[in-house]
Formats: sequence, structure tokens, C-alpha cells
Amino acid sequence: MTHQVRDNFGHPIPALRPGSTQRVAVGAASTSSTALQPGTEVVRLKATTDCHIRFNSPALTTDLPLSAGETEYLQVPSGATINVIRSSADGFLFVTEML
Repeated sequence: MTHQVRDNFGHPIPALRPGSTQRVAVGAASTSSTALQPGTEVVRLKATTDCHIRFNSPALTTDLPLSAGETEYLQVPSGATINVIRSSADGFLFVTEML
């Protein structure tokens, strides 16, 4: 299940369009996306394996979990990198910048 994204003032953002998508390998060691474009405030995340994510520093297995097949929309810091590590199996994380 996904939730509608809200801005810094709590107002719903009614529509976003997808921008570029990165495919990030998920493995036993933390890997990261390339830096998001300046001005990107929201990303769409979808993983092929259970994993954990963190912004701007190496991911740990105690960080925010993302289940395989689930879609998550998150507000991100400007210019952030998305770091990911697997829970148990290798796979991929798809990071789409929402404009």
C-alpha cells in the first residue's frame, strides 16, 4: 500500500511525474545510487528483494526496511544518494525521481 506524499506544510501533493530511474544492485555490502538531481524532493522505491535503505551514508541491516515488490514514496534531502543493503538475498532497487 502506498500513501500520498505531503509537502513540508502537510499539504498533499496531488500528482507527480516520473523522471529518471536508476537500478542499484542490492547485496551483502551497502551500495549507493548516484546523487539525485538538485530539486528532487520525492523518490519512488521498488525492490526485487527485501532490503534496508538509508540516505547519504552506508546502509545497515537495522535501517529502514523495504519489502520485495512493495512500492514506497519517500521525501528525500536535495542531492541525496540512496544507500541499500540486502536482508538475505541479492536483487535490485529501482530509484525513480518524481518531478
